[in-house]
Amino acid sequence: MLKQPGKISIFNYCFALGVSEVFFLSSFYLSILDVSLFVITLPFSALFLMFSLYLFLRTHKAVKTLPNQEERRSEIHAFYHQSFGIFTIIFFTLLFVALAFIPLLGNGGHFYLLYCLPMALLCMIPSIVSYKGIRLFKLEAGGKLTKI
Repeated sequence: MLKQPGKISIFNYCFALGVSEVFFLSSFYLSILDVSLFVITLPFSALFLMFSLYLFLRTHKAVKTLPNQEERRSEIHAFYHQSFGIFTIIFFTLLFVALAFIPLLGNGGHFYLLYCLPMALLCMIPSIVSYKGIRLFKLEAGGKLTKI
């Protein structure tokens, strides 16, 4: 996906992340069916996950170079807040899957272990960057926040 100039949104990287998760979930389905093709879907999932990480970091770099950061503080804060949530959930999911497949190492679980642990560690990078972005672009208490 091409990035629109000046557009700070999670949709810059969400399509690639969604495709990655489709490949990841289809690998589970194929492994439940006891089809060895699940091994082929895991590299595609890793490829799209790394591509979404690249798109996130590119968007982060665009945020750092924005000339009007103060006027768009709430939009930037929302981007980092949503990104932190998405990548933290993916991190814990991949970590849980890696730990859950340890007893099944003989039945193809080592593929999930070799995939999930490095990908979980890669998902920590945008989580940490997003957390720092949340702290840097925090909103004032009396600012544009609305209570529900």
